[in-house]
Amino acid sequence: MSRNLLELVLHRLCVDRTVKQRFREDPAGLLSRYELTEDERAMLTGFDVAGMQRHGVNPMLTFGFWSENAPDRHPTAYMRALRGDADTGTYAFSAVLKR
Repeated sequence: MSRNLLELVLHRLCVDRTVKQRFREDPAGLLSRYELTEDERAMLTGFDVAGMQRHGVNPMLTFGFWSENAPDRHPTAYMRALRGDADTGTYAFSAVLKR
C-alpha cells in the first residue's frame, strides 16, 4: 500500500472538478488509472476515512475528500465515520490530529 499515492488521489478528488465528476460517475473506472491496492480502492469507494487515517493518510485530506465527495457531506457524518467500531479496534480521529 502506498500512502503517498493514496494521498495524491485524495488531493485530486478534492481540487479537480473533472476527477470528482468521474469518481461520481464511475469510481472503479477512475481508480483503475492508479496503481492502488484493492484495499485502497475499497477505502475510497466506501468512504472509509478512519481506515485511511489508520493507513497514515493526512487527516486534512480525508476531511477534504469527505466534504467534497461523500454522499452525506455533513461534518457530523464525517465524525461518525471516524468514530468506528470499538469491537473491531478502530479509533476516533480528529481532522487535525493524528495519533
